[in-house]
Amino acid sequence: MASYKVASRYAKSILDLSKEQGVVEAVAADMETLKGVCANREFTLLLKSPIVTIDKKQAIMKELLGGKINDLTLKFLNLLILKGRESVLPSISDEFINQFKILKKIKRAKLITAVKMDDAEINTIRSSFQSWLAPGETMEITQKVDPEIIGGFILEMEDKQCDSSIRRKMSQMKTGLYDKSYVNLIEKR
Repeated sequence: MASYKVASRYAKSILDLSKEQGVVEAVAADMETLKGVCANREFTLLLKSPIVTIDKKQAIMKELLGGKINDLTLKFLNLLILKGRESVLPSISDEFINQFKILKKIKRAKLITAVKMDDAEINTIRSSFQSWLAPGETMEITQKVDPEIIGGFILEMEDKQCDSSIRRKMSQMKTGLYDKSYVNLIEKR
């Protein structure tokens, strides 16, 4: 819980500063890059290592990321290292991305399909579910392939779900075939 608070505060600070300087999109792209870099186990161990000195960590960051990321992001990384908060960098980058998406009114949705869909099909689904969004919001769709749904798709966004999968339809048919209650038979007439 404490690391979440720290990450949230640092993320908000860098977001506010990047808004002031007009480099929000650049810093957001940098945070996406850092998120990928932090997925490397060796890099994360380096950040957490008490043996590696502050100067060495800063030199590694400059060598690794210098010229590839915005100067504000690099200065922010140096500040984290000076304050001894570099181990929280993965959480900070995640939280920054979350706050950035809230700022830009981007809603995350998960699309589950039996086979990978191309961009045109995803855009068709996105436009079909515009009613789930408030004016000015956009939908960012992450696709997941699950062959067990057989066909169709499942779209999940926040507390909403649309299950148009063949698996669900087959399950409903199976339930209908096995349901022999007289109440259902009478109601269907």
